Amino acid sequence: MLFLGTKKYPKEDSFEAFLASNGGSSNAYTASEDTVYFFDMAAEANAKFAEGLSRFGAFFTAPLFTEGATGRELNAIESENAKNLQSDTFRIFQIDKSRANPDHPYSKFFTGNKKTLLDDTKAKGLSLREELIKFYNNYYSANQMTLAIVAPQSIGDLKNMVTEAFLDIPNRNVDTPESSWAGIPPFIDESSIPSFKNAIEIVPVQDLRQIMISWPIVYSSEDQRQDDLLNKPTTYIAHLLGHEGPRSLLSYLKSRGWANSVGCANSEELSDFEVFEVVVGLTTQGLVQVDEVVESVYAYINMLRDRKIPNYVFEEVFRLEELQWRFLTKGSPRSYASSLSTAMQKYPPALYVAGPRRLALDEFIIEKRMNGLARSEFVSREALERSRKQAELLADNLTVDNALLTVMSKAFDNKTDRKEKWYGTDYRVRPLSVETLSRWRRGIRAEQIKIDFPRPNPFIPTEQGLRVKISPSGSMRAAKRSFESRMMPVPPPSLLRDDGPDGRWKVYFKADDRFGLPKGYIVFQVVTGEAFASPRSAALSNLFEVSIADKIGEYAYDGT
Repeated sequence: MLFLGTKKYPKEDSFEAFLASNGGSSNAYTASEDTVYFFDMAAEANAKFAEGLSRFGAFFTAPLFTEGATGRELNAIESENAKNLQSDTFRIFQIDKSRANPDHPYSKFFTGNKKTLLDDTKAKGLSLREELIKFYNNYYSANQMTLAIVAPQSIGDLKNMVTEAFLDIPNRNVDTPESSWAGIPPFIDESSIPSFKNAIEIVPVQDLRQIMISWPIVYSSEDQRQDDLLNKPTTYIAHLLGHEGPRSLLSYLKSRGWANSVGCANSEELSDFEVFEVVVGLTTQGLVQVDEVVESVYAYINMLRDRKIPNYVFEEVFRLEELQWRFLTKGSPRSYASSLSTAMQKYPPALYVAGPRRLALDEFIIEKRMNGLARSEFVSREALERSRKQAELLADNLTVDNALLTVMSKAFDNKTDRKEKWYGTDYRVRPLSVETLSRWRRGIRAEQIKIDFPRPNPFIPTEQGLRVKISPSGSMRAAKRSFESRMMPVPPPSLLRDDGPDGRWKVYFKADDRFGLPKGYIVFQVVTGEAFASPRSAALSNLFEVSIADKIGEYAYDGT
């Protein structure tokens, strides 16, 4: 809505025209608690980039919100909403929101449409444009905003550009929006759609078969929220529940023919609570055995509570995360700037970059160390135990009574009796029996179904083992090589084995002599004229490839 004319640049499409003429574009998105505006452009010319920042900054200092622009943006929102009506992601998300406390803002309709923004506003005798301006004046304050810029200019030049472009943003010293709902529980027993101790069975648009178990973890204090942000206990628990190697939850579910996949992650991370989620991709047999599949998930969770998680699990996850940080692949500057602007809302300045990407960051808070330092292990045994304590607290919260259970399948078509208000999703509510809940709480023992913690991972690389070691400064020098040296052909792979034209094997090796990454790739290529000799052969070749990948998946998982 802001990108539609300002007092300094009143023409509605002038910003887009400017960006288009400078190889750029703009966009925005609104998450549950943040709205992020961003743009990119060719920024080599200082004057042009300064103008781009000036145009961007004007949206936050003096937007026009004209009647015509407001109406056109309303139509765009309605069009966006119509596009989302057939998206299972939006449909399931709204079901989850409808299970929340109606007095908590998380329960609201996520995107809005013409009815909520215009018709309902008119029915209350309100002007949409006046309400928009009021919202801007209430919340668009410098003390609520963060800015991130990724550009080739020097820090000094960027500071001058930023001061010129953003100095006039008003600081109204408003309280954070979340302070208005502090103390309101996000989930209660009475909601639009029943929450705990019920299974919601949904008819998806796509042909999906899934079980989703979600646990809202409500923060008891701001200190707990900060501890979770710094230590990220969900990373360790997700690693264990989502592991795909021998003795894993997925290995057991596959052996019973019930599931094809298990995924775990935070689905929400808000100011007063987070949501940890386990998603199981079901087979047709698994759909019939939903209660048994859920019981298996709780068997693993009970194991996490009953037995001490081995130290090597924490150490391995820590090393993997640090390696990913140390050898982070360069991405889009626009995505990087957007991620920084949201991280700045959550972390102290020293952790703006590292905050979302590294574990055990309370080490830096406690010891005041620089966040760029490479780490290969926890700084102390106490640091590992702090991470363990956080992980154990999380596991303690993954209870039967604190879970939201959702099952998706086309098999529920014509068997539902409810329709969700905003997306028209067909669903039904299946109250969980006392016997079922008791069985899940009690749980089968991990030993009975042969699940266990993953074995130590022998494939985790170390920088000490790298044959080619290139420092960051070295890689920068490599980028500044002469034109002639960069035009030299890359040496071909060396031939290690050649069995001749009638032989079976030809093996090549190519060392990474440029990036020095702790990664390796093995590629097997089977050369045969039979693979695509007929449609049947092509289908069988594809099926064979899938079968091989599935067969070696457990062994290869640690290496991938």
